[in-house]
Amino acid sequence: MGYFVQFQLNVFALFIVVILYVMIKLKLKVKSYGKFLLGIIMLVSAVAIIVEPLTWMFDGKLFPFSYSLEYGSNVMLFLVGPLLGGLLMSYVDYHTFHNPKRLSKRLFYQQWSIFTIVILIINWYHPIYFSVDPVTNSYSSGDFKDVHYVVLASIYMYMLVSLYRHRHLVTRQAQQIFIWFFMLPILGMVVQLFNSRLYFSWTSVVLGILVAYIFLESQATEEDHLTKLYNRQSYEMFVGHLIESNQPFTLVLFDLNHFKKVNDTYGHHAGDQTLIAFGQALKQVFDKKALVSRLGGDEFVVVTEEVLTTDDYSKKIKQVLRQYDEIYIQQLSFSSGVSIRNGSESTEQIYQYADRKLYSEKRAFHQNLAD
Repeated sequence: MGYFVQFQLNVFALFIVVILYVMIKLKLKVKSYGKFLLGIIMLVSAVAIIVEPLTWMFDGKLFPFSYSLEYGSNVMLFLVGPLLGGLLMSYVDYHTFHNPKRLSKRLFYQQWSIFTIVILIINWYHPIYFSVDPVTNSYSSGDFKDVHYVVLASIYMYMLVSLYRHRHLVTRQAQQIFIWFFMLPILGMVVQLFNSRLYFSWTSVVLGILVAYIFLESQATEEDHLTKLYNRQSYEMFVGHLIESNQPFTLVLFDLNHFKKVNDTYGHHAGDQTLIAFGQALKQVFDKKALVSRLGGDEFVVVTEEVLTTDDYSKKIKQVLRQYDEIYIQQLSFSSGVSIRNGSESTEQIYQYADRKLYSEKRAFHQNLAD
């Protein structure tokens, strides 16, 4: 119970990280590289939050393998700092340039992690950051421990310089989050320099993660209020992720025929029910992994990582619609256009190709009615 009271901030922070990680995993259909990076940051933060109490719990304790556990946990704690700092910098870089390949070329800003690994190897032979007495298993700070904090502070300073240089590429809201909330770990480390029993350095990271998730990665703005499908923002985010990952996919664009007539004849409530029914039909027909979105009005889009070779979906959608009691839903007609990306097409090119095919089908539909 004593350790629980001593490290209650760590327990609380770990609880928040686990909840956020589960939330991201449960709603991972709208994939993005930002969420991927934030998920890794959460995992590394969880490791830091767990390891920090272990370094205190093993300190001065004598039992089998106690020395290895004390020394190893401190090695992990020193290493996780630059690792997490580099990941935070990668997250900032991605929200600035939206280019995962750029991060790969920069080794995800893990140069200081490599430096720390070298120092920790030397530390085994000649204590630099810390030492552990093999007899008493007691931890002692090294003469150059402050170098570690300088390393961590330099990552944050580099982030500030990068944000300033490329401020025209980042929204003001994102800038404020990166500057103020990502500064909290640095402030936490400064606090611990003066009082080593105040555990703010790693727990403060969680606040930054929480704010970033709510304002930059939250699903709250990704849902269409009427149909409860994903909205245009979700569609663009998902397609952007697939293009960045160079994954082939199929885009199917839908537009309802004579939807205005439904509103004029049966009322706007019937129109709303029609949009909801059509959206649910799309979800029922397409693979569960497909992203179904309402772009606006009576325009819908489905993005699936499958490469569709037939248009059987049209027949299946009509079969689902016939199951409704309302005549205007049973007889609902729609046009569609398909675009398959397996090359270097942009989001706009893929959409325009599907849009041309959709309106070609729509013109044919109206000509048939006229004849």
